[in-house]
Amino acid sequence: MKKAILKFLIYFPIFLIGNLISNILFKPQINFLTAFSTAFGVSLGIATVELYITKKSKEV
Repeated sequence: MKKAILKFLIYFPIFLIGNLISNILFKPQINFLTAFSTAFGVSLGIATVELYITKKSKEV
C-alpha cells in the first residue's frame, strides 16, 4: 500500500507540470483546475491499477 501511495506522489507532480506546460503551449490562458484534475485522476488510476496487479500476482 505504501508503494502505491509513493507512486501516486511521484506521478502527480510530473503530470501536473506536464499538463500546465501543455496548457501554456496550446491555449491562450492557463487552466489550473483542469491540469490538477487530470493529473490527479491519471496518478490515482496508475497507483490503483498497480496496487490491483500487485495483489493479484501475490494471490497466484
